[in-house]
Amino acid sequence: MRNRFFSTAAMLVAACMILTSCQGKEPETKEETVLTVNAKKAKKKELVLSETYVGKASAQAEVTIYPTASGEVLEVDVKLGDKVQEGQRLFKLDDEGARLTLRGAQAQQASAQASANATLGGQQALTDLTGQQQIDSLERAADTAERSVTEAEHNIDRAERSLENAEQDRDKAKKDYDDALSKYHKAKSYYEDLKDLCDDDATFSGVSSLSEASSKAGTIIAQAQAEAAALVPSTTTTTTTTTTSTTISSTRTTTSSISASALSVAEDIMDMVEDVNDEGDISIANISASGVEGLKTSAEGYRTALINQRRAVDSAKDSLVDFRRNEKNADDQATNTEASLEDAKEVQELKDGQVLEDTKRSLAAGLASSAVAVEQAQYQLSLYETTAPISGVVESIDVEVHDNASPAQAAMVIANKDSMKIEFSVPQNVRDNLYVGQSVRVKKDDSKFKGSITEIGETLDSGSGLFKIKAVINGGGELLSGSSVTVKVDSYRDDSGIVVPYDCVYYSNGEPFVYVIENGVAVRKDVTTGMFDEKHIVIIDGVKAGDQVITSWSSDLRDGVKVQVEGENSTDSTDTSSESGDDEQGKAGE
Repeated sequence: MRNRFFSTAAMLVAACMILTSCQGKEPETKEETVLTVNAKKAKKKELVLSETYVGKASAQAEVTIYPTASGEVLEVDVKLGDKVQEGQRLFKLDDEGARLTLRGAQAQQASAQASANATLGGQQALTDLTGQQQIDSLERAADTAERSVTEAEHNIDRAERSLENAEQDRDKAKKDYDDALSKYHKAKSYYEDLKDLCDDDATFSGVSSLSEASSKAGTIIAQAQAEAAALVPSTTTTTTTTTTSTTISSTRTTTSSISASALSVAEDIMDMVEDVNDEGDISIANISASGVEGLKTSAEGYRTALINQRRAVDSAKDSLVDFRRNEKNADDQATNTEASLEDAKEVQELKDGQVLEDTKRSLAAGLASSAVAVEQAQYQLSLYETTAPISGVVESIDVEVHDNASPAQAAMVIANKDSMKIEFSVPQNVRDNLYVGQSVRVKKDDSKFKGSITEIGETLDSGSGLFKIKAVINGGGELLSGSSVTVKVDSYRDDSGIVVPYDCVYYSNGEPFVYVIENGVAVRKDVTTGMFDEKHIVIIDGVKAGDQVITSWSSDLRDGVKVQVEGENSTDSTDTSSESGDDEQGKAGE
């Protein structure tokens, strides 16, 4: 606008001079005025452009916690955002089955030890026990084993009911998913038919939904009927629908403004509306890009629910298998204890000699085996308590008390936030100017962080058309993993020329120029420009460092006019200039 005003003012001045000359008047002699301007010394420095992107924060060290056993969650020891130490307990599952197994193994070990003591009699460490005491110990072990069998049977009953409920929920989820998928496919088919219809005639170009199409189709049909009616004489107003249709057809072939193609498409669209309404399971609003996408999203949600229910069935089956295994172990233990009891009663029949030595070796092997069984049961019991593998902050919790957990489902995420990883995406022209180690500035609300680029993606994301960039910031522990942040990075640099204020460059017929002060006179300099931002522009050629570039605008500013820098005497205007803002250092683009 400034340049257009300058050109218009020049034309007006020229016109006035011509008129004055034509009237034969001699121009008045006036003292030439000096134009007061602002000026700035041109300097060679780097112009840097910065870009801002949206990134995602995540912890450098992050661990997803999975349960090491299946079962009902009894206790959750931490809350979202808690700081935990390595080895700290996070949650506990129902370990009754594992405890029964351990008690069974311990009972078997006690039985083996008691049997050995009873068998070897006075030759073993427990020589002070009488035969009756040994038998009493085995009888108590047998009672414990029987109780374990009873408890295991009760657990099996509960697990079978849980499995039955899970299968019913899974079947319902399957039906919901099938219904949602059917609606999606039906809406998609209608929508594709609608697009084909709209492509048949330019009148419907750009129509994106059945609602919009039916509205336009109704208008077209009504207009066609009105034009047809206008051609029918007033004495035939009682003609039948068939006659009216014939008149509409006749109107299309003569003076109608509606093409036969448009009317045909309109009628097909109205038929489609009728079909959709008759079927009833989807609505007209579903026949659009967003409507179809919404039904697709709904179907995907039902599919996710079905997958979760299937996992719940699998988990219930696993629990049932575990309880049945526990019941078998308890039953075996009861049988073994009864056998040991019978053996204890017969121990007195053993005599010294080889039989006794063989018995000792057999008893030692049995004791060792029972000790291993106890260790295995203790290990299995420990799997029902999950502890933190690293120290950090609890980022997410996906288990609650009474949930049915399994090793296939993630329970928690713990992140060590001593440093944070930032991921963001940039177009190729920016990626090509970045380098590993380059600094970035990260901001979240009122918090600011400094970091550096650690990785520059080599593969283009086909969905976004962008390249992924990774950076690391120190600190940032208050940032949640997955939260959005803004990332500012220097994308372009130009140190090839002189940097001047953007507003001091003018254009004539598309060619840039500036005014510089030489010996108190404004001199036009044609220039070649380079990179620019909203405040500065690079002059590649036409101005050199130290030139006084005029930065203010006036309708009187032109080549050859005398000028004086504001705040200075005219005699000094060639030696000094306004230096305001000329001490900028570093990045002119920030």
